[in-house]
Amino acid sequence: MRTPPAITLAIFFVLGSSLLGTTHPARAFDFPDARRIVSISTPRISSDGLRVVYVRGRKDFAKDRIDRQLILVDVRTGAARQLTYDRRGVSSPAWSPDGSALAFIAEAGPEKDAQSQVFVMPMDGGDAHQVTHAHNGVISFAWSPDGSRIAYVTQDDNPDQKLVDEHLDAFQVGDNDYLHTSATPPAHVWIVKVDGSAAHRLTRGSWSVADIDPDGGGDISWSPDGRFLAIERFPTPIYGDSLGERIEVLNVATGTLRPLTPYGGLENFPLWSPRGDRVAFERNTNGDPMNGLAALVAPASGGPGVDVRADIGRNVDQMTWSSDGNALWIATGDGTREVLWYQPLAGPARAANLGELAPAELGNVSHDGRVVFVASRPDHPDELYVLDSPTARPRQLTDDNAFVARTTRASVAGITWTGPGGYREDGILFYPPGFQAGARRRWPLIVLIHGGPQGASVLGWDTQAQIFASHGYLVFRPNYRGSTNLGDRYQHAIARDTGQGPGEDVMAGLAAVERLGIVDTSRIAVSGWSYGGYMTSWLIGHYHVWKAAVSGASLDDWIDDFNVSFYVYTDVPFFGGVPWNPRYTSLWREQSPILYAAHDTAPTLIMGDIGDNNVTITNSFKLYHALKDNHVTVQFVAYPVEGHFPSDPVRSEDVEKRWLAWIEEYCHAS
Repeated sequence: MRTPPAITLAIFFVLGSSLLGTTHPARAFDFPDARRIVSISTPRISSDGLRVVYVRGRKDFAKDRIDRQLILVDVRTGAARQLTYDRRGVSSPAWSPDGSALAFIAEAGPEKDAQSQVFVMPMDGGDAHQVTHAHNGVISFAWSPDGSRIAYVTQDDNPDQKLVDEHLDAFQVGDNDYLHTSATPPAHVWIVKVDGSAAHRLTRGSWSVADIDPDGGGDISWSPDGRFLAIERFPTPIYGDSLGERIEVLNVATGTLRPLTPYGGLENFPLWSPRGDRVAFERNTNGDPMNGLAALVAPASGGPGVDVRADIGRNVDQMTWSSDGNALWIATGDGTREVLWYQPLAGPARAANLGELAPAELGNVSHDGRVVFVASRPDHPDELYVLDSPTARPRQLTDDNAFVARTTRASVAGITWTGPGGYREDGILFYPPGFQAGARRRWPLIVLIHGGPQGASVLGWDTQAQIFASHGYLVFRPNYRGSTNLGDRYQHAIARDTGQGPGEDVMAGLAAVERLGIVDTSRIAVSGWSYGGYMTSWLIGHYHVWKAAVSGASLDDWIDDFNVSFYVYTDVPFFGGVPWNPRYTSLWREQSPILYAAHDTAPTLIMGDIGDNNVTITNSFKLYHALKDNHVTVQFVAYPVEGHFPSDPVRSEDVEKRWLAWIEEYCHAS
């Protein structure tokens, strides 16, 4: 075992009832409670600031699906009513500019192959009517400023479809993943009147307004005068080519295009300012894809962008314009907190006073300056909130998950330590219900590692960690270099060091937790999904403190990932060059956990989806055979579905139940 560096320790508790010793219900939060949690997403406030619409999702285990419908909330009273019923695929609500109508995406019919289309619902009564009839469905859309038209993005038809129907379906492979079964046509911008008439396309070509796999991009934004659209332009519709993504300005009348900036790549998420003179967008700091996302603002007429959040120095998770166009609302991680900033175009940023709230999704802003967002607390799942001004306190508009207060939940703490390289690092620690500070009891520990690696564990609601803690475990969620909550230097530090450095970070965090004197060091499990799975596979090959391991959708061989997943060239910045260049080949190999699988000893559960084009399941097959052939206790469970993680409630719950059961078998907390 490698010896972690010396640590300094700072702990900040978010106290729950169990830690305070007050009276609480006997029943701990568990899987049946997780089934009841309502998801809240895509909040949109009307221009007058009086109404908010959002998408509410409820799990239907009998039909194995999540039912999502639109809910309308009165900002003054909190009164809510449901707007849609029995519609499938409801998403992306957007108010008309005058607030008289609401557009949204939904499937156009009950058939399994029904395409997603734009519908418009009058807010003074009446049924929603279908506006688009796109043959391949709608990816995204935006109202024109006068409310008369809707611009939308849809994928082109396959020009060779007639030949495909005749089984002449061979196709040319590019930078797509190995699960593709046909060529991928690009997506382009169309426009249609709100009554559904006069639909016509605005862009065409082999380039694309969205990357089709894994359904990214497609963001479009109107200029306030309705003459232009800011769009995303990808070199091809394939994600593997997406580093060349740039923002372009489309003349709606003529169809002509011009670049917004001279950068030529790494640009995304354009937002035209309310004043019409600027366009905000996201781009990696200094154009380095290993840095965090910056919020840049460029003249609408064209030119370089200015990084308005440079002083914040954190990765931009989300952003939206203020109502007057003089500032941006920006959400970022900042240490163990998720922070909502009010960032003027000139001047210092102000952090909103959110208390314990962790913003999960930022909405839009009304004309009078109200901003709406979704947020959780460490002891409560997502609800809907509104801020009346940058200096106001948030007001809660929903209580959809009130039932959680009737359960006993884990107490949660942020923990910091000094890691290798002198980095000031952090993570989150969940204490099992019944934990008593100062007691001599020692608890088994689950290390639960986030994916990404561009992500972060912060103080907010965490269903999986809450369930695991309720079964008698300490749960430690460490951040590590590559995480997005500690600035560009920390995020960039994972370049050329994707395994060893992050592994040492996690072990330094584990040492910090162990120094609290509450961990049963003979019962420690390590686990994670995606890059968390990668870290798990790396750690079991380099350290031998683990009683059990769960490696989910793990990238075990970087060269496999380069060759057959959808990432392809977007992996290259991690190493500086392609694996076939002799200067870089050894680095791709040395940072692959499969190279060290002969050293693995921990009983390991491997899980993944057969149709995962993100981290292909070929990785898991390699790890499985390496462990099995070396006589390590191993079980490999595959789900016969597409995607990086099962999207349906039945399989999603099954993943977490298997995960916990495997750790229980070897760590025996309950």
